[in-house]
Amino acid sequence: MRSLAPSFFPLVVLGALLGALLGSAPLAQAGRNNYYAYTDANGTLHVTNVPGRTQGDWSLYKSLEGSGGDDVARGRAAAGEARVPVRSDSERLHRYDSFIRAAAGRYQLPESLLRAVIHTESNFYAQAVSRAGAVGLMQLMPKTAKALGVRDPYDPSQSIHGGARYLRLLANRYDGDMVLVLAAYNAGAGNVERYGGVPPFAETRAYVRSVLRRYYAYERQEQLGVDEERPGPARHIAR
Repeated sequence: MRSLAPSFFPLVVLGALLGALLGSAPLAQAGRNNYYAYTDANGTLHVTNVPGRTQGDWSLYKSLEGSGGDDVARGRAAAGEARVPVRSDSERLHRYDSFIRAAAGRYQLPESLLRAVIHTESNFYAQAVSRAGAVGLMQLMPKTAKALGVRDPYDPSQSIHGGARYLRLLANRYDGDMVLVLAAYNAGAGNVERYGGVPPFAETRAYVRSVLRRYYAYERQEQLGVDEERPGPARHIAR
């Protein structure tokens, strides 16, 4: 996807990120909350927040909803197994490793970030549905999933790649500022721009804290080599 130019997240200490969050970090990049998408002759989906410079049947999306929906105060409360805390040795925690690894490589995102978002959004439960209407591992809202080329948001691979595509769009938009990226993923970029930083929503602020803590926990696991002892992904994934 050429439209999604690489932009790595800065690796900064957790305290600094939380400090920026509590201080409502200023916008790294402002602009209209518009997104453009089209599928080329090869079937490749292109999504960008910059109007297309190449020929194609471009679709304009005035906004992409965050995982919290229009009313982020509704809370995450996903259904079924998503309410049951996943254990560190749970097979469910690692059954999507191959999809996470592929999406992280394609969109140049830390694997730990994708794991942390999935953990926070759906607790690694592919059938999760929130009260706001977000579904799947990455808790994509229906319109957002459609804009990102996700035909079945309950499908683990499609959900993870769609969510990673959205994170990459936001990373490009906010120059890799992880706090703003996560705030926009939850509350929508429109709200981040409206408030000039992290919105004053209790759910969004708690969400960013949760994802950041899990991100650094996964980073520590990888650095300590815990990765090598974990079970491999399941051969068959429940849909």
